[in-house]
Amino acid sequence: MANRPTQQTRSRLIEAGLDLFGRFGFEGAGTRAIADAAGVNLAAIKYHFGSKEGLYNAVAEYIAGQIAAHMGEAGNRLQQELSSAPLHPDSARRAITLLLEGLTALLVSNPATEGWARFIVREQMSPSPAFDILYERGMSQNIALLSRLVAVVCRLPQGGAQARLGALILIGQVLVFRVARAAVMRAMGWQEIGAGERAEIEAAIRISLARLGPVPAGAGQDGTEQSGRKQ
Repeated sequence: MANRPTQQTRSRLIEAGLDLFGRFGFEGAGTRAIADAAGVNLAAIKYHFGSKEGLYNAVAEYIAGQIAAHMGEAGNRLQQELSSAPLHPDSARRAITLLLEGLTALLVSNPATEGWARFIVREQMSPSPAFDILYERGMSQNIALLSRLVAVVCRLPQGGAQARLGALILIGQVLVFRVARAAVMRAMGWQEIGAGERAEIEAAIRISLARLGPVPAGAGQDGTEQSGRKQ
């Protein structure tokens, strides 16, 4: 019980930091503004995180932990299935569908992801050491898992460039509904993304995945086109 106020202070600073770093970037978000938004003394940042950079990295760790917590259970189960026996392409396709529907539910239905997206997009555009935290703890496992599944469905070499690119393209099809939300709303004429809109998004994802299959005849070992001429 004695640690509860301390933990609450830390949590409030992370929440305030997530919002202000996402809106204004590392340089633009002042420590006093963050402390004021959290309703704590300025010295609490140094006490809990050592520095502004320490708080920034803690925000990255928080976001990565949230992503891992939301996606981890299904991902771990599928990893076990992949390691126990070879997957049939139809089973791999169903697994991809489940993963992408889970990611859609997280990004579309959870309002907290708006703040995550602001922070992550800034790190995508100008990576700092915090990006390593986001990638290694929150992104890499899902990308690797989808790459393995894409390789099964498309009959591509495991770990190859085309399997990894395919996984990134699939993830991008879902991320657009968060990072390009304004464009989505305008293009679709939607006022909100509620249950009906989410069902339409999931149906579109399933239609897209139904087209996923073996690479065309004439493609190279890693899905690249062959010229037919000897080099």
